[in-house]
Amino acid sequence: MKTIVINNQKGGVGKTTLAVHLAWFMAEAKLRVLVIDVDAQSNASDTLRAYAGSTLAADLFKPGIRVVPREDQGLTLAPADSSLTDLDRSNAAAITTLQENLAIASDQFDACVIDTPPSLGLRSVGCLVAASHVLAPIYLEDYSIKGVKGLMQTVIGVQRRYGRQDTKFLGLLPSNFNTKSPRQRTHLEQLLREAGKYVFPGQIIARDGYAEAVAERLPVWKLKRRSAQEAGREIRDVLAKIVAQMNETAHDA
Repeated sequence: MKTIVINNQKGGVGKTTLAVHLAWFMAEAKLRVLVIDVDAQSNASDTLRAYAGSTLAADLFKPGIRVVPREDQGLTLAPADSSLTDLDRSNAAAITTLQENLAIASDQFDACVIDTPPSLGLRSVGCLVAASHVLAPIYLEDYSIKGVKGLMQTVIGVQRRYGRQDTKFLGLLPSNFNTKSPRQRTHLEQLLREAGKYVFPGQIIARDGYAEAVAERLPVWKLKRRSAQEAGREIRDVLAKIVAQMNETAHDA
């Protein structure tokens, strides 16, 4: 099972939109997908509530928990609840427990997508330890190279401390990108200049269709409006690249 963690310590960068669409995309490709919502705001859980399984995300930080996949769908959600916030005050041993429980579940699923909170606590560290792949959506409007360096240092620091140097960082993914904004285009050019090798080869362009898709609890490509169909074509191209890179790194390993 490949486990991809969508991570950034800032809010409003499009983590949940990316996570739920990646899960839908993988499920449409007939993969057995586990989605874990580790953000107590529960946005991914609300969007994917039709796929909720019997195991809560918080339970997966407790020893010996096995996820039972839903039989009727390609997707199984381990939803968020309010108890997640207590995890950041729990014993540090819980950091490696998620990884252990996902290893137990690995024969039941082909892929796991984890949506993380906009903060660096025990939950986020545990997710990074469990990850085989990490992808960081970033918002170009408030972009700063200092913030990007801090994000990279966090990922690398967790890898070194917990012996997860085999975890693959897929890159920084510009998200909610307003292509008509001169400032955002300038920030993207700066990002490519200063951190080009860490930038994912694609962008998620700002479109009205995403808010409607999340509200309707459907992939944006299943909406009828023209702008949603355009968004669907764009994000499916990005998602296909993500899956391809995950498959490449798994093959290389």
